[in-house]
This record gives sequence, structure tokens and C-alpha cells, in this order.
Amino acid sequence: MRVPLNAPGYDAARRVRNYNYAILNIGALAGECEAAGVPVTRLNIGDPTLYGFEPPPRLTDACIAALREGRHSYAPPCGIAAAREAIAADAAQRRIETSPEQIIVTAGATEAADLLFTALLNPGDEVLCPSPGYPLYTALAARQEATSVPYHLDPRNSWLPDPQEIGRLITSRTKLLIVINPNNPTGTLYPAGLLSRIADIARKHRIVCLADEVYRKLIYSGSHHPFASFAGNDLPVFTFESLSKNFMVPGWRTGWMTISNSRLLPDLQGALQKLADARVCAPAAPQYAIQEALSMGNDYLLPVMERLRRQRDLSVSMLNGIEGLSCSTPEGAFHVMAKVDLSLYPFASDEEFIVELLRKKQILFVHGSGFGTQPGDGYFRIVYLPDTVTLERVYHDLYDFLHHCRQHSGAIRQQPKTTTRS
Repeated sequence: MRVPLNAPGYDAARRVRNYNYAILNIGALAGECEAAGVPVTRLNIGDPTLYGFEPPPRLTDACIAALREGRHSYAPPCGIAAAREAIAADAAQRRIETSPEQIIVTAGATEAADLLFTALLNPGDEVLCPSPGYPLYTALAARQEATSVPYHLDPRNSWLPDPQEIGRLITSRTKLLIVINPNNPTGTLYPAGLLSRIADIARKHRIVCLADEVYRKLIYSGSHHPFASFAGNDLPVFTFESLSKNFMVPGWRTGWMTISNSRLLPDLQGALQKLADARVCAPAAPQYAIQEALSMGNDYLLPVMERLRRQRDLSVSMLNGIEGLSCSTPEGAFHVMAKVDLSLYPFASDEEFIVELLRKKQILFVHGSGFGTQPGDGYFRIVYLPDTVTLERVYHDLYDFLHHCRQHSGAIRQQPKTTTRS
């Protein structure tokens, strides 16, 4: 007798029911369009390699050399020695106190987050997450049956958080505080004074901190201040980085966590070591490119940032030129958080707007509520990695879509101005 797939005993684990990752979940709808033969312009996921960005040749050479030299064995669970030493040396140059023994090389920063959440959180613990923020963290907290507590980034204040609000949200159950800098999805770069205040709050309440700095090199102006540089000798901070975005190799799945003040949490570091051992190792060959990556300086980024700046400026200009749309200027990374005034258009939520745009114009953004904003606020994230010609087409199609939606109310505005193509 054939047993129905949804019969008792075949149910998924409860911990997965609230595990949602909006960036890829919304992509399933795009897949339906593409399966029907309709191409989709995907501006939902930050993969630079899809739009002509290439890694520095020295990195690919190092990875290829490792393979040709027969580096096919398992790597040590926490990473090869040369990679960990290079990470520690780079961290020291940025005033991050650590050592090679306090570094774990992972399968991207995503695995680093998975290891930390698994080792640290128990059911009922609370995690302070920026809102809007990267949805992986709320998903991982849900999987551990912990509670995500949002602290808000203020769009009226360049999407910066209020340290006083963070302090008010801390309870006896607060276990982890997350800081994303530059922020994903807003592209906000945090000033040193703000980071210092947040660190003082975490120190006062003895809270572990996670510093997501995977976009730290993709800065348009100003300086990136590592959160762990404010840790002193009494605040435990886990800094997450990777080769993926800074070096244009997301498919290599090579990241790491750097622990500051690990002596304060020997039990947690021991748990992380157990988990690292159990998953054997991160991909081995790309680890031989880490030392090369961290020793090459930033000259390779000059043409990358020049192109990203053109695409950012075009995006900001054209989005702000469309009736009912607005956005601020990102200071880092390659996405912009825009807002549609839902009172002007026939959409009940940000997700409905995104879905209708996909159906009518085959353009895919991500709804802001997938990052923690309220559905009725109308926020959405755009990845502006495509070239300016593609982006101009996208924004004109976006104008046409919204123009059509407003025809019923009789409110029409001239088309957005087009900047000089490059």
C-alpha cells in the first residue's frame, strides 16, 4: 500500500516552519516565469559574477595552483594554517584583537552564522537583529527556537539605529546582538561613534556580539570601522567576513569567523570546535587563495567601485524621479532600499507590489518585509549590479508599470530623466 507523503510520521521538523529566507524564496516565482519561457531580470540576489564582475586573477591562480599541486584532501576543521594566519594578521592591522587559534574558516559567512547560532542559542533566547536586516539571521534564530527582537534602523536618519532603543530592548533572555556594517539591505555605513556606543551597551549587559562585515571593502567614501576594534578586552565579538562579495567569488563558499576575547567564553568556543569538527571542513582549494586575497591591497577594487558608483548614482537618480518612489544613497555594498508610496497605488503590501511587477514586467526585486520592515510601509530592495543600460531599461519599465497603475486615479507624471549612459 502506498503511504501518502503527508501521512503522520513524514512531517518536517517544527523548527523549520518559520525558517524563511525572502531573497531566494521570492525567486521561486521568477523560476515559474522562466519555466514558461519568459526571461526575468533578477535584481534580488547579490551575485556579482552574473553581471560581468570577475575576481582578481591572482586569486583564481592561487586556487588553480592548489588543485594542480594536489590539494584535494580534507582541510583542518578550522582551516589551513596559512589562511588563519593571514586572517589574523589582516585583523591586527585593523585593530581587531584575535589570533589564528580564534579563527574558523567556513563555507561562506552563512556557515559561520549557522555554527554560531547552533552553538550559542537555546529555545527562548533572544537575538537583537537590525530591522531592516539580512533575513538569514532571523531564519537561523527561528530554527533554534529563539526569538528575534528587531531594533529599528531609521530611514529619516540615514538608516542608522538608535543605541538607546537597543538598550531598552535588552532583557535577561538577550543572548546575541547583531550589527551589519555596511548594512544589508540599506547600504548604510556606521560611524565610529555609533559603533562605540553600541559596544558599550553590549559590554554593560554582557551580551555576545556578531559583526557582519562581508561588504567591508565595498565602500564608496569614508572609512569602515570594524566593530571588534571597539571590543577592548572585555566584549566577545564574532566578526564574519568572506571572499564572496569583496573579491567577487560567491560560488567559492569561503568565509570565516574571527573571535575577539574568546577567553571570556571558553565553553562556547569549545562548542564551535565540536561543530566544526563534525562538519569536517570548509572547501579546501579556495582556502589557499585567502592569503593572496588579504595581501594584495585594494587597487583591484578601483574599477569595481567606479562601475558600482555609476550604477548606484543612476539608480538613486532614476528611482527618485518616479512619482511615489524614494530612496536614500547607499554608502556601501551594491543594493538600495527604496520605498513605494502604497497610498498612491493599488497594492495592499510591499510583497503584492513586487509580485505584480514580476508578473507584468518580469523584473524581480525583494519586498522590504522580507528584511523586517512592515508590509504596509512599501519598502523594497534592488540589487544594482547590472550595467547602466540594463538598469535604465529596468527603471523605465518600472515607471511604465507604475504609470499604468495610476492611470485609474488620473495622476500622471513625466518620465524620469535618463542620465548619460556609460
